[in-house]
Amino acid sequence: MNGLLDDNPSPGAVRLVVGGSLLLFVQTFLLMLEPGVASHLRVVVSLVSFVSGASLIGALVGFPDPPPTDWRRRRGR
Repeated sequence: MNGLLDDNPSPGAVRLVVGGSLLLFVQTFLLMLEPGVASHLRVVVSLVSFVSGASLIGALVGFPDPPPTDWRRRRGR
């Protein structure tokens, strides 16, 4: 998978960035609803921050493509 910094980013990298951005939006929305941040909300915010940060790093770096497999096996040729 090509990362976002490549010439032609793959759709998976774009999906990871959009998903991470949506998670950050949800996190901000939850924080705006609460006047004071409770301890259980801090745990949720830290988990969402970790997942969204990991998706952004994964999108920037990119994942290796699986090796191509030969789907036509030639028997005895």
